[in-house]
Amino acid sequence: MLLVAPEATAQADTGLPFHVRPEIALRPLVDEAARRSPIVRALIDRLQQTDVTVYIRTRAFVSSDLDGRVALLAVTEHRRYLMIEISCRGSLLVQMSTLGHELYHAVEIALEPSIVNARTLAAHYQRIGTERGDGAGRQTFETEGAYATGLRVRRELLTARPRPVQGE
Repeated sequence: MLLVAPEATAQADTGLPFHVRPEIALRPLVDEAARRSPIVRALIDRLQQTDVTVYIRTRAFVSSDLDGRVALLAVTEHRRYLMIEISCRGSLLVQMSTLGHELYHAVEIALEPSIVNARTLAAHYQRIGTERGDGAGRQTFETEGAYATGLRVRRELLTARPRPVQGE
């Protein structure tokens, strides 16, 4: 799900070279999802080639049917900052497939340089997605591509044997 939120201030840049920055507690989940799902790995690799930095954190959503969302945090002269939030209530399988879904949205945003604020984000998703609404009066959107990606990642996670970590 994509949330169009008012503009906010991004967290201070830590100088890390990575465009995908999970909170410390989520690093193992993101690493495992990237090892087990070629789709998640490809999405992360694609984001490395863009002007977008994606922060990832968990959140307890009020709505029990919401597994995740992405929002535009801030835009600077050279960077756009996004926040992916994943429900802390889901199983690891749900969290990893949700990660794939939300990373797909992040790539959709990264590939559209005209997205620089809430207005241009909403306009883009009105063209490519379906407006859903979130019950709290905020604009939310979904795209077929992100939905299908989440399902494909889930299938990969269920059918593929986990690959060992390099060095093991």
